[in-house]
Amino acid sequence: MILATVLSLLMARRLVRPLDDLARATHQLAAGRFAVRVPVTSRDELGQLAGDFNSLAVSLENNEQNRRLWVADISHELRTPLAILRGETEALQDGIRLPTPETINSLHGEVLHLSRLVDDLYQLSLSDVGALTYRKTNLDLVEVLLEVMVLYYPKFIDKGIVVTADIPAGVAAMVFGDKERLHQLFSNVFDNALKYTDAGGNAQVVMHQDESRVVVLLKDSAPGVSTVESERLFDRLYRVESSRNRLSGGAGLGLAICRTIVEAHGGSIAAQPSPLGGVMIHIELPRAGR
Repeated sequence: MILATVLSLLMARRLVRPLDDLARATHQLAAGRFAVRVPVTSRDELGQLAGDFNSLAVSLENNEQNRRLWVADISHELRTPLAILRGETEALQDGIRLPTPETINSLHGEVLHLSRLVDDLYQLSLSDVGALTYRKTNLDLVEVLLEVMVLYYPKFIDKGIVVTADIPAGVAAMVFGDKERLHQLFSNVFDNALKYTDAGGNAQVVMHQDESRVVVLLKDSAPGVSTVESERLFDRLYRVESSRNRLSGGAGLGLAICRTIVEAHGGSIAAQPSPLGGVMIHIELPRAGR
């Protein structure tokens, strides 16, 4: 009986100790100390529970870091146009600048930039909560793509960028999707190519399909990006240029919205090095009825 009692106490202590560690770590995690970890001392159920706890702590720590970066980036993006608007209006109030058409156009441009940024943030927030609406019907993706190309073709010409297209004539590419969202998808992709392709460059649009999918490729010329940067182009508020110069691009939300739209249609989108020297956006969407 004495031996059984001693063994029982030892086993109980061995079982209770990891539970105590988990309890203390859980209290720390609830207090916001996401760097806490518990030692994995066994390969039984308690060891598996400890490993799952550590995985949860890592996920929460990463989410907290991403949240802080997200808030900092949004603050940066909102601060810049607001600072410009404040400076311009104060200059008008003090009489340093006159209310000329150029001044009014500058103020209007900053208001438009701020409005687009807020709209993009609103679109992403709706996507996060699953409230982004889609009115899907069977439609021809060729028609949607050509409509966007017609809108952006003069802008490419003004910048000296030669645009070519390889789209099979007379062949429909039927998909089950929302025409307005797909129009937004291609608009964001073309807008990204227009902003980041050097003047005098080239852009090529290619579409082909097989029995199950429709593939759209947008290739542009220099400048290009590295493989690591290509994988991050669809991250929110990510831009390749370290200076974050607003004159060379937007807020870094357009491609993030593209990924949301493509995934909502059951497709995929990726960025790869372009044979023209820039970036190639690769979009795949399932065909209707597949």
